[in-house]
Amino acid sequence: MYQFLTIKKGLVLTIFVTILNINFVLAQNCNATLSVEKDRSAKSAYKDDGAVFNMVLTNTSARKTTYIITSENLRESCANDAYKTSIPNVSLNVAVKNHDASSVANNSLTLAAGETRKFKIYVSVPASTPFNAWSCIEVSARGSECNQPSTSTVLRVYVPEPSDG
Repeated sequence: MYQFLTIKKGLVLTIFVTILNINFVLAQNCNATLSVEKDRSAKSAYKDDGAVFNMVLTNTSARKTTYIITSENLRESCANDAYKTSIPNVSLNVAVKNHDASSVANNSLTLAAGETRKFKIYVSVPASTPFNAWSCIEVSARGSECNQPSTSTVLRVYVPEPSDG
């Protein structure tokens, strides 16, 4: 009987360690860094000429990973001292493009372990958008096997009066 309980405990311990190892390996697929090239995360966008952000995504995980790129217009103000405004943040149009300006299929990029990929975020201004307003856009990259975004960064876009350009 003692031998049976020892084998049972050993089996339970083996299963537990295996589950922990699987979770650890899957969690490693979520690691990445996302940044704006040359730290240029603030730009102006005009109604006839939007803003383009050069992004850099690096897979810091141990395995090949597909990252889904998403964007969200934030409510928090991102105005600065030079360009203050009483207008609430505005929602702008966001598109994910490859570095050569071609569309990114399903907004997903597959990177090998340690690989770095450049892509672009195109921000355009809808016709009804008020002037002298800010938009804060959070861009996130989430590994397709992960529940939470692996990494994110905030882009700040100012919509000035056309005569200010």
